[in-house]
Amino acid sequence: MNGSFAPIGLNDLSVFVPRNSLNLEVLRRIRVEEDPGLEKHLQRALATTGQRSMRFPSPTEDTVTLAAEALRLLLAPPKAPPLTGLRFLTLGTETSVDMSKSGSSYVLGLLQKSGHNLPFNLSSFQVQHACAGGTLALLTTAGFLQAAGREDDSSIVLTSDIARYKAPSTAEVTQGAGATGLWLARHPDLLVLDLPTTGFASHDVDDFFRPLGSTIAKVKGGYSLACYNEALSEAFEDHCSRAGVRPGDELESIDLFCLHVPYALMPISAMDKLLAKHLGLDAASSRSFLENRGFFKALEATAEIGNLYTGSLWLNLAFSLEERLQTLGSAMAGKRVLMASYGSGNTMAVFTGTIAAGAPEVIGRWNLEGLLTDKNEPPFQAYQYWLDTHRTFENYPAILERFPPEVGRFALTGLREDGYREYSLI
Repeated sequence: MNGSFAPIGLNDLSVFVPRNSLNLEVLRRIRVEEDPGLEKHLQRALATTGQRSMRFPSPTEDTVTLAAEALRLLLAPPKAPPLTGLRFLTLGTETSVDMSKSGSSYVLGLLQKSGHNLPFNLSSFQVQHACAGGTLALLTTAGFLQAAGREDDSSIVLTSDIARYKAPSTAEVTQGAGATGLWLARHPDLLVLDLPTTGFASHDVDDFFRPLGSTIAKVKGGYSLACYNEALSEAFEDHCSRAGVRPGDELESIDLFCLHVPYALMPISAMDKLLAKHLGLDAASSRSFLENRGFFKALEATAEIGNLYTGSLWLNLAFSLEERLQTLGSAMAGKRVLMASYGSGNTMAVFTGTIAAGAPEVIGRWNLEGLLTDKNEPPFQAYQYWLDTHRTFENYPAILERFPPEVGRFALTGLREDGYREYSLI
């Protein structure tokens, strides 16, 4: 850390996911009944991804409402950040609801209308680069706060996405939905970031993309995995170069690894390759190395919730930190965390942080177990309706009547004839 800069990092984070949950064994059974030729492919997909269920939104939920719920959780007492110094409210997403207006602007207005005293003298913008958008917003605003911010200035970065693929297909089992809220400040209570040693890698590839006007992403599964692994290796080596350390020494010094997790088993193979390259570890030794650092338990959250796209790294970080608190208690303070954020198309950022002394108290206020257990399992027809229904000005009143918004939640309450979206707290 450059001594001329004040420590900057995460003061707190929040995670929100929709309540609707689909058991993937139910999905597999129904899809095979529709087309028996899918049985082998879907069985293999479930085995290779490690996914068991996924969350999906109700018809009145979208990227904005999920982000607003994550922000509301972040603002809940007693952990609410002081809003007078808030300088940025940003959103990372690859499933934007507007081709021009930032989703963070919708969220700002929605929170202000619902009684939260968010200031007007802040910068609101949206960052898109597939699943790395939220991380890029975090690095951008953290750098500003560290270099040019005042002592009490802060930033809130939201990530929000709804992952959708062609259905039926093997990619269908890696869908999901959710949002996170990240509060950045000087002298943070949760995680101090080492920004100057951030490593990057970027390439122009077509491993994953979503054409204009499409709600469905296109993915080349095996190719995307190869791109992920290559970018991770390059960005990690760039990070080590900037830090002035040997890659093997850096890996051994890290106490916690948190990666972009599009499906539960993907980070395992990525870390296996990195550890083999720089430490010469075989598969069994790699698993032991990672097990000692609590790597595997946090992946269970993704197996149950699904792919959060821009939020997947931060979901993994939240559950990883909770696991370390349960295992180490207050001794977790001072441990080093390496984070890797991948955005298809592509870009990778690798950076490190140090767990702050106040982390046990912050993490102790979370309710991640409640996040997993607070769910509904509606009939499969509700999931199929979500897949099949495109919301329009003409049909949305009937959708609202059939699926009334949940009381106490933010909802998309109207689609104007000119296409503008209207939101309210119900």
